[in-house]
Amino acid sequence: MNDAASLLEQASGVLREATAYSNRAACWIARAALEARVDVLLNERKRNAPEASMRSKLTVLQVAYEDAPVIALRAEYAWSRLSLACHHHAFELTPAAPEVQHLIEVVKTL
Repeated sequence: MNDAASLLEQASGVLREATAYSNRAACWIARAALEARVDVLLNERKRNAPEASMRSKLTVLQVAYEDAPVIALRAEYAWSRLSLACHHHAFELTPAAPEVQHLIEVVKTL
């Protein structure tokens, strides 16, 4: 099992715990899995950029996978939604478990 798959299993396990913090914690773990998967995808196309920001990596991913644009679109969607869910603000609700599970499933499709 690769790093991303292992992290996604952990995220799903944390989500199943259903504690006050499990949804947000699962988002943090799923985002780490997504970042690992993006690195693998970039390496597969010989476009590795280990020191680049995630935003830059997502831009490179768009170019590297011009022949399969859905990959870059899913990665961008998942990263933006997971990032939003990871950052807690007093006026925002914690993401719902079904939303978090959906994002985990999106990352799995990459």
